[in-house]
Amino acid sequence: MERRNHPRVEGSHPALCFSDIYSSPKVAMAVDLSMGGTRIETPHTLIMGERLQITIAIHSQVIKCRGEVVHVLESISDRPKAGIRFEELSRHDKLYLRQYLSYVMEQRA
Repeated sequence: MERRNHPRVEGSHPALCFSDIYSSPKVAMAVDLSMGGTRIETPHTLIMGERLQITIAIHSQVIKCRGEVVHVLESISDRPKAGIRFEELSRHDKLYLRQYLSYVMEQRA
């Protein structure tokens, strides 16, 4: 059984990833979110250990954070998925994310 520190919520949120390795932003979709990180789907190559600056649109709000690619799952489709662990998230963005996740979990209960 998989155990996580933070419950995650599936969704579909547009995201931009700015890498320390590549200069141009990468378009992605955040397919799940938690207080500890996100899983993104992108047609671009990501490397384990790569550091990213991520901007995620959650309804009318945008959160910005730094994170590290902790795993990459190659896919049969052209959209591999990558697990990103949040390393930096502002207090304001943490509060918004916590409220959003709580709201979604309450709605699904």
